[in-house]
Amino acid sequence: MKKISLIIFLGIQILTFSYKDYPYMDPLVATIVGSSTLMMQGVSPLEDIKISEYKISTDMEKKIPENFWYQKGYKFSLVKQKSRAPLIFIIAGTGASYDSIRMSYFQRIFYDAGYNVISISSPMQMNFLLNASSSRMPGRLMSDSEDIYNMMQKAYEKVKGNIEVSDFYVMGYSLGAAQTAYVSYIDEKEKVFNFKRGFMINPVVDMYKSATKLDNMLNENIDNNKKNIGVLVEEIFTEISKKTNEKNIQLSEAAIYSLFKEKVISNEKMAALIGLAFRVIAIDLNFITDVANNRHVYEKGPIGKFEPLFKYFQRIDFAGFDDYLVRLAEPYYKEKGIDKATLLESVRLNEIENYLKTTSKLSVVTNRDELILDKKDLKYLEEVFKGRIIVYPTGGHCGNMFFGPNVNNMLNYLKNGVLINEQ
Repeated sequence: MKKISLIIFLGIQILTFSYKDYPYMDPLVATIVGSSTLMMQGVSPLEDIKISEYKISTDMEKKIPENFWYQKGYKFSLVKQKSRAPLIFIIAGTGASYDSIRMSYFQRIFYDAGYNVISISSPMQMNFLLNASSSRMPGRLMSDSEDIYNMMQKAYEKVKGNIEVSDFYVMGYSLGAAQTAYVSYIDEKEKVFNFKRGFMINPVVDMYKSATKLDNMLNENIDNNKKNIGVLVEEIFTEISKKTNEKNIQLSEAAIYSLFKEKVISNEKMAALIGLAFRVIAIDLNFITDVANNRHVYEKGPIGKFEPLFKYFQRIDFAGFDDYLVRLAEPYYKEKGIDKATLLESVRLNEIENYLKTTSKLSVVTNRDELILDKKDLKYLEEVFKGRIIVYPTGGHCGNMFFGPNVNNMLNYLKNGVLINEQ
């Protein structure tokens, strides 16, 4: 009954609401608040949905460093329907886990719309990187997407005895949106799932350019002085502690965004917070890839199973995405005969441009004020996905993907193959 109610509600919503009702005109506010808020009614509460979590052993598991012992086994989740239904794979955004808050929102939305749902972590997330990444040095769109496609197959093999599937779909947001395009491209050749449609929300066009933008959002608003990051982090820890009475605080993108939902702060501070949210991901990426590949950039020898990691955090010193490229990825791939120019080509969507121009299986939504793209990137998307893209006027980075009319548009496209542009 809830699923039917949601579908009816969404149908009514098209008639009574339009994108003009989107509440956040500032792209910074939209990114912080909108990307972490379910801006619609009628969605089943999380407690009403049975989420089954699974763990798969992989060959990579044997090579997990001792200090990451708790990450052994690739993790994903399934939300299933009681009868025959389509299955959608959701690919998380940059560094996000299959069980993050945004993935949880998508699970609830798609479950209510009648889909089985398998949630896949980002290849830059620790568990995926250690258990499923063939290189353990993520960033190249094709190779990362091949890893995703491989784990999709393993995940489906694990659960297919418990579900009955009519058709397969795939979607993702942010970096996961770009990987959705690549997964669709790979499946066009492999035909394991024969995806009926794929949906891309706020995709990156050039990962290096977007990562540089995110690095600069923090650097430029702390006077390019890393000591000021410590001041910002201390302020956040203090605020979280006051709000939650927690002493053991984990600094994460979700924690940063949720804390400042209701606070009125300057644009500079908001930009710094968004930059910091992604810097947390970059710090993990620098540390994990260094240890997993024995690069010895930050750690100089094996780390003990229960060894405190604070000294390594000090050595990383808030390293960003550019540090990851220069200190880790570039030297690693150079040893494998891949120069910097070739490496940077492999992080751009135009690697599969011919497929993107001709396929009828993919559509894109993004925003005119997108923080991780520039005018050239937006023009590129509009040219490549002509007739299969909507560029909303506002929304920042993923700040409108849980807004009711946008959700309805996504569900309508996946079901009927039609985008509704009602700006």
